Amino acid sequence: MLVTMDVPATYARLCGEVSHFTKEKTGTSLVDAYFGPEALDPIHQRKGKSPEELVGEVKSLIDGIRDEIDSQLRADHLIGECESICVVVEWLAGRKIPYADLVHDIFHIPMKRFSDRAIKERIAVLDDALTGFSGSDLRERVAFFVKRGEITGAQLQHLIEGELQTKAAQVGEMFKRRIHSVMGTDVTDNGVEYQTVRGAPWSGYNWYQPGFKSINQFNLDVTFNIDTLYGVIFHEYEHHVSNLWREKYYRESGDLELAVVPLHTGRCVISEGTADTAREFLGVVEDNPNIKIAEALNTLRRMTSINAAIMLNDRGRTVDEAVDYMIEYGFRTPESARSAIGFISPRTSTGGQNFWAPYIFTYYFGKTDFVLPVFNKAAGEGELTRFFQTLYLNPYSGSSVTWKQAFDWLN
Repeated sequence: MLVTMDVPATYARLCGEVSHFTKEKTGTSLVDAYFGPEALDPIHQRKGKSPEELVGEVKSLIDGIRDEIDSQLRADHLIGECESICVVVEWLAGRKIPYADLVHDIFHIPMKRFSDRAIKERIAVLDDALTGFSGSDLRERVAFFVKRGEITGAQLQHLIEGELQTKAAQVGEMFKRRIHSVMGTDVTDNGVEYQTVRGAPWSGYNWYQPGFKSINQFNLDVTFNIDTLYGVIFHEYEHHVSNLWREKYYRESGDLELAVVPLHTGRCVISEGTADTAREFLGVVEDNPNIKIAEALNTLRRMTSINAAIMLNDRGRTVDEAVDYMIEYGFRTPESARSAIGFISPRTSTGGQNFWAPYIFTYYFGKTDFVLPVFNKAAGEGELTRFFQTLYLNPYSGSSVTWKQAFDWLN
């Protein structure tokens, strides 16, 4: 007698079991958000399975997906997620995986280093943007620009919980007017609540909640620049929007696997790529030169952070060497460089495995290698409506594994 597997429920259950494992090993759950039935909520799943058991069951699930899922896009998406999850478990269980392979096998993208020439070209862009600012050289001008816009502590908390909350609501209205209105359907949006935290390894984070709402948290331990904060709002709000459509699709289709939003899969490449392209989606053109300077500096720092991550994880360089590199070429202060190291180093400050060490590649390359070129091509061909329908109405498009397949109509 042929026994079939309930693929979506098995996937949800295994994500929960793996999330307990990653939480135990690193303090971070694999599952970033969940809005499905309570019985399959990750917190209720079995704890204590061995890495071998988890990997074996996920590999069996991959076989089940091939047998049971008829939609090629859906099957490819799920198989890609499962393959990533297997690598995460094996890595955290102690398997020695070269950093380049870790990045590739988790996110399905190559590890890329920026050449010295590319860094120098980006420095020249920053130099040009800062023309007219005080300082005898570029480093002094960057320091002057950063210092004048610094905001932290109580002042930052007041801004986040007040003015930025209002600005986020305005960004939400922009998504409704400029994107949702042309898609032929709408989605419930119960808004975003802004909060502040301390002691997090990130500067800002979107925590999607069941019921079409989010909590966006900002880390008060980080010194922000007032000119970059509005860019963060666009980024984090797009995360919220993507999950709104994902939850809507799940509730209408019943595809249970979509109720689980995992970290460290090909999904993250597109998720960070779309978030970083939010202003382009909305057609926002900044007339504030300070924001353009902040963007140029942020791009340079993203690039140098990627190179520093490769130094630390692939080339065996020391933290001090990586810090010096980020100071020299990313125009950071020593404090800023050491703060950034926490996200990309192979080990945490307490000596444990750093769950986030391979993640830095998702932002830059998610935008430049996936989302932005397809968006620009769709805009050039007058196909933005279909672009947004493909992106938001079919969550299975949202992975580095399935992205080209989902948008093959543009080729």
